[in-house]
Amino acid sequence: MKTSTIALPLAILAATSPVAFSALEEQDKQGLRHLDKGKDKTCLKAKMRTSNDYEGKVKGTVKVCFNNPLGDDTGSFTMKANGLPALIAGGVHIHTGTDCTDAGLQGGHWWNTGSDPWFNEASPLAPTGTGYSTDEDGEGVAYFFFNNGFGYDDNKGHAVVIHGEVASPLGGGTYPRVACGILQ
Repeated sequence: MKTSTIALPLAILAATSPVAFSALEEQDKQGLRHLDKGKDKTCLKAKMRTSNDYEGKVKGTVKVCFNNPLGDDTGSFTMKANGLPALIAGGVHIHTGTDCTDAGLQGGHWWNTGSDPWFNEASPLAPTGTGYSTDEDGEGVAYFFFNNGFGYDDNKGHAVVIHGEVASPLGGGTYPRVACGILQ
């Protein structure tokens, strides 16, 4: 699987440049191995499945871990999914809702900080943004840190939404919701 967790402008470059894509692949692998070794963290998981009438068959997992050295409200976020559109950059975020039935029940971004941390913008915690990119087979991976102002208990039971392609690099706004899962 060729995947990358990079800032969205680089994700677009990577989608068109095999050299850039390959150079960032090892960085993702290292990040995922680092997260998987975190035995001392309190983690939530969500099984991701197709939602909101998306025509593809998305399956995957999101893992969110807290109680790390960066603080109780700072988490590490890993997504592994397949069945996504090929060669895109999209977002993946925790939402206010607690049900994946439809977009209305999934709600908007879940945060309690000075500004919405879920827009795919580089930040000190998430220099690569809060998104993912996919390979030519529609397999996507994300790995980043985030602080939405809530810890383990307040994120538990909330929906995680995988969004489809971002219309503009580093832009927020509305873009398709293709998969959803509940953090347990």
